[in-house]
Amino acid sequence: MLIIPAIDLKQGKVVRLWKGDFQRATVYEDDALKVARRWKEEGAERLHIVDLDGAKTGNFANLNIVKDIVRIGVQVQFGGGVRDKQSFKKIIDSGIAYLILGSAIKDRNFLDWALESFLEKIIISIDAQGQNIYLRGWQEKSGLCISDIAQFLKKKAVKRIIYSDIERDGTLKGFNIKSLKRILSIIDIPIMVAGGISSLDDIRRLKEIKSPNLEGVIIGRALYEGRFRLKEAIRQ
Repeated sequence: MLIIPAIDLKQGKVVRLWKGDFQRATVYEDDALKVARRWKEEGAERLHIVDLDGAKTGNFANLNIVKDIVRIGVQVQFGGGVRDKQSFKKIIDSGIAYLILGSAIKDRNFLDWALESFLEKIIISIDAQGQNIYLRGWQEKSGLCISDIAQFLKKKAVKRIIYSDIERDGTLKGFNIKSLKRILSIIDIPIMVAGGISSLDDIRRLKEIKSPNLEGVIIGRALYEGRFRLKEAIRQ
């Protein structure tokens, strides 16, 4: 199971939000490149980078930082504000390994084009509160639930998904194992999970699920607040 550190960017700074609330952002570092180098040195194979400004407004404010991080030689999966072909191509050309699409699930023409053109590079993000999926940096209720989209994603041969539990994200309350097991039973596609990891025990509990579809876990606040070291998590 991949252990993937999160780097959320807001106005150029590394932050974490509380349950996706833009008004409750904790700044952990002004220098995102410094953070990326730290995670690479501790053994990260991949970084999860989100442009929160882009997710909220659709305008990339942190793309140059992402390009600098790519140059240090670590895989980057990037999301935040990619909602049309122009922005899609701009991000793909930055050298990232994977591009995360979330709000695009409501624009099936764009999503079809992206999957047909760059299937291997696409990760679909399902950001959910209960069964309800949210879009645009978790600011907009989509009207879709997880079961609505599961078969569609499988039909489109989507290669991987990120499932974020909004209720747990940034809270350090541990992952909702019951909810995750339900997701794994609904969606037969490799899944990376995010939201609430607080301890090494949480990571062990995820591994104990022993699902072949549980590809990785994305960790943010617990690393930034020193609950454990990245290299310790990787060793679990």
